[in-house]
Amino acid sequence: MATTTSAHPVSTAAAASFATAVAGLGTTSLVTFEGATLGSFSNLTIAPGVTMNGSDINSANQTIRNTSNSPSFPTLDGYNTTPSGSYFVEVQAGTLTFTFASGVDAFGAYFSGVQFFYPNESITFSDGTSETISIPETNTSGSVGALDFVGFTDAGKSITSITINAGNAQTGADYIGVDDVQFTTVPAVTGVPEPSSISLALSASLGLALVLVRRQRAQNN
Repeated sequence: MATTTSAHPVSTAAAASFATAVAGLGTTSLVTFEGATLGSFSNLTIAPGVTMNGSDINSANQTIRNTSNSPSFPTLDGYNTTPSGSYFVEVQAGTLTFTFASGVDAFGAYFSGVQFFYPNESITFSDGTSETISIPETNTSGSVGALDFVGFTDAGKSITSITINAGNAQTGADYIGVDDVQFTTVPAVTGVPEPSSISLALSASLGLALVLVRRQRAQNN
């Protein structure tokens, strides 16, 4: 089971698969949150042209932390995944939204402390139609949460907003960590855009195999 210091080969493999998928799409950036100001934020710039905001279960701002909010169960409430790092975004249910001034066509991140009690956690965005990607849920105990990596590519699209949904008081509220966020900025168009496809890489550290799903037009592989 994942802890704040244990290896997480399944999630690492999913992140590597994502890195391979985004190669050649555009300029890929990594945000580790190391050096960010600790505490709550309302509209935080995390990279040039990229901002982050959100509301927790109490309609308050989300928070950047460097320690667990649940010291007795440090994997339950999300944690840092950056090697030699300590900072992460704590999402106390509610939402966390990333806004991209120039648009992106790929996005990925680690999600820690994910529990199967809350099967409504997801990533939503619009690429012309509304898209929802579920964050994997696993059969974890009450004191241990899973570590997932979820990423997708959507070549030829320009997505300006991506929202992480961690539940609410009515449907079930999970507290998770978000860290090592990656995104690929859409390059300037110099010719005819290639047909769009969505490629999804996701994993859970408690034994779910790496799943790679590609959807292109009407064909499913």
